[in-house]
Amino acid sequence: MIKNPNPIDLREMKRRDDEPLSLEAWRGKRMRIGRPLMWALAVQAGVLMLTVFVVVFIPTERKDPEFVAHKTIYLPQREIEHQVALSAFEQVASPSLVMERITVDGLSDHGLPDLPSVPDQAFQPMMTPDMLPPSSQLPGISGLAGMAASLGKGASNLSFFGVSDQGERVVIAFDVSQSVIDKASRSGVPVDKIKEEAARLIDSLNAHTTFSVVQFIRRYEVFSPEMIPATVSHKKKALDWLDHSFYTRGVSPASWKRMESDTGKPLMDGIQAVMEEVFAWEPDVIFILSDGGFGRNFPKRCSEVDLNELDRDVERLQSNLPSKARIHFIGFEMKPNRQAGVQSIVRKSGGTFKSF
Repeated sequence: MIKNPNPIDLREMKRRDDEPLSLEAWRGKRMRIGRPLMWALAVQAGVLMLTVFVVVFIPTERKDPEFVAHKTIYLPQREIEHQVALSAFEQVASPSLVMERITVDGLSDHGLPDLPSVPDQAFQPMMTPDMLPPSSQLPGISGLAGMAASLGKGASNLSFFGVSDQGERVVIAFDVSQSVIDKASRSGVPVDKIKEEAARLIDSLNAHTTFSVVQFIRRYEVFSPEMIPATVSHKKKALDWLDHSFYTRGVSPASWKRMESDTGKPLMDGIQAVMEEVFAWEPDVIFILSDGGFGRNFPKRCSEVDLNELDRDVERLQSNLPSKARIHFIGFEMKPNRQAGVQSIVRKSGGTFKSF
């Protein structure tokens, strides 16, 4: 048995533990316990500071994400699917039937029977030739023939206050000055009648025809800034515009348009500015409703448009079109000199003049 060279008496150890420590011993014991703890806290604080520096203070070089789309999008999968579907259809589709020719070996021994006797009476037609419509009107009367005749054509049959025409690009321009409203009403054509005629014309357009509507006094307002197809939705919007935006107060609002320079200086208004806007759409039919007393504020305020000047403007605008636009004019209580000037413009365009 090996003996411990330095045996410790347990009672001696207990006695030592019970004895109070001196100040120097207490401080030494405290330093032995606190020093490792301080070192551990210092190391942790250093690691934390290093982490913050690396994460927060080191800038990143990553760029912000950008969305880039090419102008042309090619979908090869759609092309492949189309080719596969086409091949499958061609395989499934049955081949055309081959009709065998009928051959005759010889004539039949039996001939055809004699025709029965028919009573000899004069034929009385239900309609005389005078009652039949001209042949040029038959395609438009009969349903199938009219449909076949209209296939592939964008022209619509137009009728506005009794003026008829055909057109593919149609514009309706209303002079809604107070004088026109009053004269039209005295002539038996109130505002409701004007709106009703315009709505009937718009509703009769087919989907291949494009159209727009303009109302003007000195400034002007357009239903659409360009010609739009006469689809069901577009025609509905135009009819709503007539119901809610047709102006009857006699003075054009400041929000309406006029021709201005790049610096905002007014250059032209009234019917001349309307013609510049409308002819830029390249119409083939233009309906104008007015009394011919076109007013303007430029170049002279509250002046009347010279119809000779308007005639020259229209001739210039017509020369820029592939073919002349036919101008149809519906006038109300027009003065003789104004009526003569308007009739000259309308006649040169191949249009129709009608006065109430």
